[in-house]
Parts: sequence; structure tokens; C-alpha cells
Amino acid sequence: MNVYETNVPFQVTEEGDKILSPFGPMIFQSYLDESFIKDLIEQGSHLTKKKDDWRQQLAGNMKSGGSYIYNDDFILKSEKYLLKYVERFFKGISSRYGDDQIYSLLDKQVDRRQRKIGILRLDTMWVNYQHKNDFNPPHNHRGALSFVIFCKVPKNIFDKQDMVSNASAPGKIIFSSGEQTSPLSTPAYQVTPDEGLIFIFPSKLTHSVPPFWADEERISVSGNFVVV
Repeated sequence: MNVYETNVPFQVTEEGDKILSPFGPMIFQSYLDESFIKDLIEQGSHLTKKKDDWRQQLAGNMKSGGSYIYNDDFILKSEKYLLKYVERFFKGISSRYGDDQIYSLLDKQVDRRQRKIGILRLDTMWVNYQHKNDFNPPHNHRGALSFVIFCKVPKNIFDKQDMVSNASAPGKIIFSSGEQTSPLSTPAYQVTPDEGLIFIFPSKLTHSVPPFWADEERISVSGNFVVV
């Protein structure tokens, strides 16, 4: 029997059939060291609304909670650690698709006549304290790659029994790409986050965070890599 080999993501059914997923941006998923998560929370606890408030730079509606930018020294310290995961992301892309997409991401204009392969630097990193009713509408980021790290995720924020609006998926993050051309297409990817989880994704990928209704605090950290 002939076997068609595909280089696109796929799932295999019990019967051995393949369900192909050739469209849409790639998202890297992994878990971070517990010590790094603790460091993110500890450093965030020293940030203040007076000096470090970052809400005006973001799309989110964080009236009860808040968002705070980390200081430059901590961002620089975190860069080396997080770049290890970006390298693993690139290694996975390269092994499946080759290096062309990575080169395109890192392509940098030097002047009118010259281009070069740039390097990624961690440009911004901030911590989000999401409380009851806080939310992030669909939005994207600046830069080349973005990430979200989940530091504290109370399990009861996913409970729908106290919902007070028609917003679905409380406590989750939703990645969206393209449009639903048929009932068989899936333009949105809902994630139920877990503590220590990181996602790295193209900065222009639209994502959103619906509100939750429990009297809890969810702590996440986001940031952007730029090409220099």
C-alpha cells in the first residue's frame, strides 16, 4: 500500500488516517522551571502602580487587577533564560520545515541596499494580575515573537456557574487566526492554562483573555522579542 508522507502537523485516527493542519501560525508550548516562575512572582511583588503601571500600554481592561512593567535589569536577566525556549522553538520549525521561515522572521533591513540576519532581544516584559471581571479583548503585540507565562492559576476561575455575561471560556486564553470558512475549520484555539506553562507565538497572532467570575487572582507574564 502506498504511504503519503506529509510535512505538515497532523493527528492520527484510530484507523490510521491523518487529519492535516497545514494552515495557521505555529505556537510553541512548554513548561518553565519552578524557580523561574517564583522569581517572576517575587520580582512582580515589588512593582508599584506609581512607578511601573503598564495598563495604558496594553489593550486589556484591568480595572480591578493591574499590569506592571518589569525593570530593565530583570528583563535582561530573563532574556538569556527565555531565549533557550525560543531556540527550541526554532529547532522544531527547522527540523520540520527547514530554515526559510526562521530566516524570514530574522530578516533585517540595514539600509536601502543591504539586509542581514538580525538577532532576537527581549524588548519588554510585564506581569498581569487579573481579577474578577478583568479581561483582554482580541489584540496582538509589537515585535517578532511574543510569549505568555502562567504563574498562578486558581482552578475555580474556569467555573461557569457564576457567569454574569455572555463571555464564554472564563479564565482561558484564546488564540485566533483566519476566518471560519466552514464548520470543519477551527480559527480559534482555546487554552485552559496551567501553572508554569509558556506559549511563544508570532506577535501579530490575535489573542484574547475572557473575564472570569470567581474572587481570585490569576498571575501571568507577557513579553515581546524584537529583531535588532
